[in-house]
Amino acid sequence: MEHYENKTKEELLKIINQLESEVESLSSRLPSSRQKRFRDKYCTRILDALPDMLTVFDHNGDIIELASSPATNHVEGTTATSIIHSNIKDIIPEEAYESVRQNMEKVIRTKQSSTSRHNLTVNGAIHHFENRIFPLGNEYLLCMCRDISQQWETEKALDEARIKAEEADRLKSAFLANMSHEIRTPLNSIVGFSQLIATSNNLEEKKQYSAIIEKNSELLLNLFSNILDLSALESGSLKFKIHPIRLLEICIQLEQQYNSKTHDGVKLILDDGIASTYVLGDSERVTQVISNLLSNATKFTIKGEIHFGCQEKENFVEFYVKDSGIGIPAQKAATIFERFGKINNFVQGTGLGLALCRMLVERMGGRIWLRSQEKKGTTFYFTLPKAY
Repeated sequence: MEHYENKTKEELLKIINQLESEVESLSSRLPSSRQKRFRDKYCTRILDALPDMLTVFDHNGDIIELASSPATNHVEGTTATSIIHSNIKDIIPEEAYESVRQNMEKVIRTKQSSTSRHNLTVNGAIHHFENRIFPLGNEYLLCMCRDISQQWETEKALDEARIKAEEADRLKSAFLANMSHEIRTPLNSIVGFSQLIATSNNLEEKKQYSAIIEKNSELLLNLFSNILDLSALESGSLKFKIHPIRLLEICIQLEQQYNSKTHDGVKLILDDGIASTYVLGDSERVTQVISNLLSNATKFTIKGEIHFGCQEKENFVEFYVKDSGIGIPAQKAATIFERFGKINNFVQGTGLGLALCRMLVERMGGRIWLRSQEKKGTTFYFTLPKAY
């Protein structure tokens, strides 16, 4: 052992500095050795623990190595051994291959990682996969392929929820725009003619103004009734009293009601063959549906005739309201049973009546449709179950 008794202070400091350098050098080498041992022991286990399928392939798409656990192989018809040295094009469907190939070419061109998606059938079910490709030098590519089916379903549900929210917002805006106009118009008439009645001394004028007020009050009442009924139907709170109904009684009542509402020269005709017809339904709601259909017919028929009645089928009754009015254009007919699906935007009405008719008829076990030809008239049909 070297003796340091006779060393000068300067020599001792030099020796200390040398020893510190050697210790620091040894310290820096120890973690590296330990890290290498760690990698040798655990690297394969770490790769096997990953849920992703890790494959290495060259720029031609030839698979060089399955770097992850064989259990991650989700390509049906292949094994971990057989997949190596295969070409991607030979083991996945053409559509999926095109997605992977385009992603590969982007990585080769940009030398940056890139992500794409494709679908594969696994155990008879379609699965959605995300593949992220990384460059490995100038010769190879690493593909990390992950099953994102659950994430994809979540994204799809979120997209559907977003679309529904946007549609709800659109309907709300349309509702407010329609309601502000449809409520303001009859209210203005009621207020205006009420003031005229108060200042007029002419009895005939007062009768005319009273009739106008009554008509606009009825419009407002129908409007609010439709809104409340639609809301109750959508929330499931509208109750139906289903029982056998004799249609003749309802039709005679409505014939008397709407005879006075047709345009001059237009005939409202209740066709024969309805006397013994019974249906299963709610009498109030059946009356509401027929009333809405007759209201539309009288509004848009300025000449000719309006016929209504029904025909018995095998196990249901088919009701109809046929007019010789303006008809409905094909593009309108496709959406006429939707909310605010108006035939003519310049004619008073909310566009809620036919949407309400559809919902009521369907809730009573029937269906509703129409046949129309522009300038030649329209026939609305709806069915209800036969009672007897």
